Amino acid sequence: MRARRHGWLLVGTVLLGYATTACGDTQRSGTAAGPSASASPSPSASAQTPLSAEELKSLAITSEEVPGNRGISADERDPSAAEGNTFPPVSDTSCQTMLDALDAGTASAAVDQIFNWKGGIYPGGSVLASYAGTEAEDTFARLRTALKTCTDFTGVGYAGKYSAHVATEKIARVGDESIALRITVPIKEPASMRNGRRVAVRNEQHIFVRVGHVTAYYSMLDMNHSDHFPMALIRKEVGRLAEAQRG
Repeated sequence: MRARRHGWLLVGTVLLGYATTACGDTQRSGTAAGPSASASPSPSASAQTPLSAEELKSLAITSEEVPGNRGISADERDPSAAEGNTFPPVSDTSCQTMLDALDAGTASAAVDQIFNWKGGIYPGGSVLASYAGTEAEDTFARLRTALKTCTDFTGVGYAGKYSAHVATEKIARVGDESIALRITVPIKEPASMRNGRRVAVRNEQHIFVRVGHVTAYYSMLDMNHSDHFPMALIRKEVGRLAEAQRG
């Protein structure tokens, strides 16, 4: 069995290019706090047509809404593009379940976003995904259960083998359910780039929100520092997703 990696998962995807350019190998470790109920719950998981990729794109944050950014994209996920982007499952089963849940592989439609921040070296990312039936709730439940036992794992990414530590984080209430985690990965720096450090730490924040039949997954990457995805942008986007499902 091989685990697929696509969308905005920092493990073995687009951000890896930034991290390997700066520091070598990476993958992710995370921290998840228990789910928090939103003050304005979204529609229940009754029979409802899932939002299409075009509808998700129309609800995504745009570059005009983020002052001083260097470009924000929103692209429909192409399932066929993920077929060749595979790696062996990670060492811990519960951690693999976590990665699969974040990856939105069972979604009916998904849109990947990249946020190029003003003055930032590393971009942020998000995945908006819609599901049929109760699959959004089920995906969140799998993630929450997996994070009860997932603390450390090893795996293989584009830059080779890595070891990751996962830890939960507290998060302000947003959506119907929300979980935050942080993944840290030690990276041995090349001699030419050490800048006083022999080992750097790839530090990733991951936030997973469910609102009705849709999930919104946000990630931030930094090296040797803890960065956070702007909560104001999360609230704005999640609010739109909730409103779209009330119509």
